[in-house]
Amino acid sequence: MEHLNHYPVPALRRFERLPDGFTDAPVEKIGTILPGPSLIRIAGEPGPPIFVSILLHGNETTGFDAMQRLLAGYDAPRRPLPRPVLLFVGNVAAAGQKLRKLDGQADYNRIWHDERYPEHRLAREVLAEVAKAAPLAAIDLHNNTGKNPHYGCVNRLDDATLSLARRFSKTIVWFTEPREVIAIALSKICPSVTLECGVSGNAAGTSHVEQYLRHSLELSAEALFTPPPNHLSDLFHTTARIVVREGLRVEFGAYGGDADLCLREDLESLNFERVPEGAELGRYRAAAPPLVVTDNDGRDITLRYLRFSEERIFTKLPIVPSMFTRDARVIMQDCLGYIMEPYEVKG
Repeated sequence: MEHLNHYPVPALRRFERLPDGFTDAPVEKIGTILPGPSLIRIAGEPGPPIFVSILLHGNETTGFDAMQRLLAGYDAPRRPLPRPVLLFVGNVAAAGQKLRKLDGQADYNRIWHDERYPEHRLAREVLAEVAKAAPLAAIDLHNNTGKNPHYGCVNRLDDATLSLARRFSKTIVWFTEPREVIAIALSKICPSVTLECGVSGNAAGTSHVEQYLRHSLELSAEALFTPPPNHLSDLFHTTARIVVREGLRVEFGAYGGDADLCLREDLESLNFERVPEGAELGRYRAAAPPLVVTDNDGRDITLRYLRFSEERIFTKLPIVPSMFTRDARVIMQDCLGYIMEPYEVKG
């Protein structure tokens, strides 16, 4: 088990109706409505529910904002939704401090496989409830800390799953790592999608997600799972993950020699762009190369993708990055970003 200065793990709270005040509370005050991670059943017309998860990362608030607007628009819980919703609200404590996670906590989107953290008990309870509810589909809502387009992530390549993603964006990412995320666990229960909704607090992102959720509640199952035309035009497969070695100080911009690693100022602008071979990503003064690239099996493939020369970092192959961010805290808690390849589904 990973050693953490562990934050006490609150018990899963279950609600059989939407708590009063939910649609009005600002996200930093949601702890006054929900005492911890909560599973909320919201009544709808007869039929299987849609499962939605929000705030697995406390600073990713678009899903929360969109859900508030959606539920208020339907006048829930006074009136039934077009479909029932099973809503999981994740890291309430971190949301109160506008942080991805609190120091000493496990990442709430890395607890859905294996048994490394006490939070795995919480994950098991949620998944058991979801399996029992037999949802029509599952939607996990997230934000990026860096500049990225809105896109859908899938863990399976069947028509139903691809349809869920394509209805959000023409850009779709297929990934199988990290396997500890909730979407992979959910994909074994029902068609599931992760929606990456741009940066938190963007009004256009909130409206986009609210509209997507509304369609998910109102469309027939047949329409929901029928892929729109040209739904594979921008399908990518995540092939590698880039992390910064522990203990290094990361900065961005002009290299001044103070940081262990200084990455290019416009790093985020490379997301979903085709970056050519030989592009410079940054400079470093660490004794060893500061970046490590691993494939989906955890193997070190750094030298396949990167070249280190005279304390400068270059791409060794053309790459398509995603989730590059300038948030140093997120970089050290999770990763610098991912490398993708265009992918074509074999017919």
